[in-house]
Amino acid sequence: MKEKPSLLIIGNSNVGKSSITRLLLPNPKSFKGKTGKNPGSTLLIKPIEQPNMPYKIVDLPGFGYMKHSSRRREDHVKKQIVLHVEKHAKEYFLGLVVINILRIEDEITKYFIIEDNTIPLSFELINFLREFDMQLIVIFNKIDKISQFDKNKLLSLFLKSAAEYGLRFAPINEKKSKEEISYIEFSALKKTNLPQLKRSINNLLNKK
Repeated sequence: MKEKPSLLIIGNSNVGKSSITRLLLPNPKSFKGKTGKNPGSTLLIKPIEQPNMPYKIVDLPGFGYMKHSSRRREDHVKKQIVLHVEKHAKEYFLGLVVINILRIEDEITKYFIIEDNTIPLSFELINFLREFDMQLIVIFNKIDKISQFDKNKLLSLFLKSAAEYGLRFAPINEKKSKEEISYIEFSALKKTNLPQLKRSINNLLNKK
């Protein structure tokens, strides 16, 4: 039996990875994963497979923003993630990088403005995955929590700051150059743009 290709879901803790995983499953009720009430709680790296799904999903543990975790535990989780990606990168036809849009300003202010000799976690993660030539879609989740004006402001801040690190993005429905990374505005709670995300995943799977 031919092995199913893998879809990677990755991001900081409590950004909605498990909720997005549920939305992609043909039978979400059978999925026993946690939905982020305990940040950093998803520690097992185990593929999720269902009979009518043409790929399997790997929802990696979250790192960063672990309110009740020690630095040692955070470093351990981050090391687990790095080792897993290094070993399995070629198995993934696509990586979904989930970002909580509400945290963009804090993250960029902390890393990009206050500590300008460091790189924001989200940029670091995207750069790391790109080293393996992995196809990526960045999901800006939780857009239902903010106004249209604030959403546009935060996206603009992210895209402008990312460009200074050499990361270029294009909306998922636009043609993009090889260097540009697709992104989508999303709400796991409201299922905003879910059909568009599913369509893009299937298109990339068919190109594999």
